Amino acid sequence: MKKLIALIVTACLIGAAVFVFTTCDRNEEVDLSAKIEKKIVAYRTDLEDSAATLTSTKAIKKYLTGWAESKGIDCDVDEADNVILKIKASAPYKDAPPTVLLCGYDPEHFANCIDPMAVALYVAKNNEETGKLTVIFTEDKDHEFSGIQALDKKYFPDNANVFSLNGGTKNMWSVTTAGNSTYTFSGDIDRTEPKGNKAYRISIKGLPGGIPDEKIASYPNPIKELGDLLAYFKTNSVIFELAKINGGTSGNLYPKSASAVIVIDEDDHEKFEKRITTAIENFNDKYEGYGAVYSYKEVKTPDTVLTADDMNKLVSVLYTLVDGVYERDEEDEILSITNIGAIKCSGDNCTVYASGNSLTETGLNQIDLSYTTICGLSDIKYKKTSAQDGWFIDKPDDDLFVQEVSSAFKEYSDGTMKYRNNIAVTNCSYVYDKNPDCNLMSITVNWKRIEKYAGTLITFMMNQNQEK
Repeated sequence: MKKLIALIVTACLIGAAVFVFTTCDRNEEVDLSAKIEKKIVAYRTDLEDSAATLTSTKAIKKYLTGWAESKGIDCDVDEADNVILKIKASAPYKDAPPTVLLCGYDPEHFANCIDPMAVALYVAKNNEETGKLTVIFTEDKDHEFSGIQALDKKYFPDNANVFSLNGGTKNMWSVTTAGNSTYTFSGDIDRTEPKGNKAYRISIKGLPGGIPDEKIASYPNPIKELGDLLAYFKTNSVIFELAKINGGTSGNLYPKSASAVIVIDEDDHEKFEKRITTAIENFNDKYEGYGAVYSYKEVKTPDTVLTADDMNKLVSVLYTLVDGVYERDEEDEILSITNIGAIKCSGDNCTVYASGNSLTETGLNQIDLSYTTICGLSDIKYKKTSAQDGWFIDKPDDDLFVQEVSSAFKEYSDGTMKYRNNIAVTNCSYVYDKNPDCNLMSITVNWKRIEKYAGTLITFMMNQNQEK
């Protein structure tokens, strides 16, 4: 009997111990999640509050280096304006593979960088004493990857786990990212005195901009909108002359704004106002959530306008150039996109800047061919200004690194990782060129998932303990 009682007591004690340890484990998970959520929101808020001052490369470098100094983190800045934060491994992780976080910054489009920067800053400071960590903020003005291209390859040793953090409208983890080509379409223009006597500036502004991605079909491209409006005028007997049209900053980015100055005859005033009012109403109904302002106002009549031939040529090109989803596969997944990112048309020259992204080399070649054909028919000078390869992990289902990231995601969020092809362009191909023996993954994140994605990264690093 005494032996039976002893066994019962022992079993109860073991059960109680299991309960205690299980409860502790659960509390650790809850505490980590709560800790991340509280702190990462604070980092994001500080970046938002500072955004008005972070409008130059110098200002962003000063912010990041000052932040690192205040947190006691070793920090360097290289000649290409890359800011490198270095965190040593804790003792139990001295043999763990190093982790590298990459995060681009663009002073002219800083709002698009806030969310990935918040994740990078959080992980840099709160890495839970894991393995060696390098967090690198690369200069990425106009999404041209100048910083990563100039970055020393020593930061990407063999077997390093490298994560490319990017902002975007769709949260995703990717093992495939698109290749990219950029283009210019230009031509000299002749000018003449205007025949009309009433001038208007038509403008669309206040759009968020950003990096072209799978949401491109729903983004209200202001350059394309104005081009379509001018084409409508041309084909519906609204006689006008074009003085200038400008918008955007780079072929690699969504334009935030665009404007055109046109001249009409005073007698066509009512016809013009009726059509422009309809255009504004349709635009506002379709894109109400973007906060854009589509407006027009009378301005001083300019001294010169484009000749009729050159204006017709330009309007035709703007209408014909493809913008949006270019190709889908049989399952309706996007394979290729094109973007009209900027136009500069004043003085005696007009240039349109565009880009094309594709998950396949064939897709990029098809975009090249389309643009070549359009410009050949329009007598516009066409130039391919740059090309970037796509990147992918071959056989990701068999890749141990991919499996470990999936396990960390499930462990932290209790969700199943679903990897998506990223039609946006990232710096992954440049990292691969520097060292193909790194483990590499692309992450696109916005404010909705910053806590979950930061938690996954921390969990992944904690799971790299080689002594456990």
